[in-house]
Amino acid sequence: MKKGVIAGVAAIALAGIVAASIPFAEKFASAVIKAEIERGGTATVGRVEVGLLARRVVLADIRSSQGAGMSVGRWEASGLGWPLAELLQGRTPLGGFRWGSPLQADRIELQRVHLGDWGAGGTWSVEALVLEGLDLARFDASEDGPYRDQVVLARAMTALSVRRVEQNGTVFAMSGSGDTFAVSKIVVERYEAGRMASAMAVGVEATAGRGRAPLFRVADIDVRGLDVRRNLVALSSADWHPDAPLGRVGVDRANASGFSGDTLARYGASLGSVNVETVRDSDQVSRTRARIEGFALAPPLRNMEALKLRMALQAMGLRELRLGFDCAGTDDRVRGEITIDRCALAGPDLANINFTARITGADEAFWQAVDDGDLAALYDTKAVLTSARLVAADGGLLERAFKAFAVTTGQPASVVRTNFARDVRRFQPADVLITQDLSQLLDAVARFVEKGGTLTVDARPEPPLAIDRIDYLTSPGADLVTALGLTATLSK
Repeated sequence: MKKGVIAGVAAIALAGIVAASIPFAEKFASAVIKAEIERGGTATVGRVEVGLLARRVVLADIRSSQGAGMSVGRWEASGLGWPLAELLQGRTPLGGFRWGSPLQADRIELQRVHLGDWGAGGTWSVEALVLEGLDLARFDASEDGPYRDQVVLARAMTALSVRRVEQNGTVFAMSGSGDTFAVSKIVVERYEAGRMASAMAVGVEATAGRGRAPLFRVADIDVRGLDVRRNLVALSSADWHPDAPLGRVGVDRANASGFSGDTLARYGASLGSVNVETVRDSDQVSRTRARIEGFALAPPLRNMEALKLRMALQAMGLRELRLGFDCAGTDDRVRGEITIDRCALAGPDLANINFTARITGADEAFWQAVDDGDLAALYDTKAVLTSARLVAADGGLLERAFKAFAVTTGQPASVVRTNFARDVRRFQPADVLITQDLSQLLDAVARFVEKGGTLTVDARPEPPLAIDRIDYLTSPGADLVTALGLTATLSK
């Protein structure tokens, strides 16, 4: 019984001693970290706090003279998975973090971050940045090429996963001009090695150095399923250079709305929204649709350029110009096909223009060119253009356009229209073989000019045009009509 009591008292006493020693250990660790950060004279820190039990480190008033120069008002990390030995040597994620080392933290918060001028580059500042659930795996940082910073950063982004990122008050200012690019708020959810479950930006705007109002502003950008893994793989290569292809960016759904700014207001332009959506039927089949909605042009009387546009619209009998764009396509890697199912530009009381096309025989080289942005790979593909169609339905555009030309030339609209149709029939494009088929094609276009209606231009090359022969279409003396199998028809 007595032995048990003695053991309990000893355990309590030991716990008390440990608890009492923790503050001294934390002060000692803080002093060591501060000294190590400031060793060498390239960085200073105003205050360091260490919470051993909470695995928490706070650095206040950090200033570094390395590279572009950096200052951070406050850096706080909690739930650190960072070796204590590293901390005691001053190697913290800002003070002595070695590129390539792993890092885990439940939460990292930075306030009043400022990066100085990169030569003639600019400055970057952030009011607050919070990262939750950060896990940076070990990665290869052994790179000494001319683009080391970009390559190593891409490798770090490939090794990184973050549950949530929130960034507030971001401003990038260009040196010399003082032009700025700013974002009020950015939120990224579930970032995994280059793929984001969602990304949102609020208040994106560009402002001239001497201007007060933004030149261009987007109120909201919402992106789901953003995938930049191909881009990071390309950037991570030691052979990367600024002209190297980066590949395409994948996205499940994206929407941008609330467009404004002095540039749009100058010409009386407005834009409702821009949308992109990709639906994946499987890993091999996907359908993508892009839309631009709510575009309108109503030039004000505030400058000479806008006045000219307004006069042109008035000459066409229009108070404003409204346009909509809707384009949809399908990638089918099982069948080796890529199609433009519909690409339509529509203007009320003007015209409707629709384009469709189909490429077959898409092989590995073709998909490499599409996915990696490597256009040179197209010369190795066996893919062919099977068909394409352009349909232009006049809804009043021709009549309005020739009335406007008549005002400027002082001739009757009927005369202007007849002369234009005559010029179309006589048109002889340079470096193109003039054939009877081309003359028939131009005659159909001329009749469309004269009468309106619906003009359909079909391309059905026989044999199908190989993608690696596209250069032939721009070579001197090319027979475009035969090579593309062009025909034109006119209907009411």
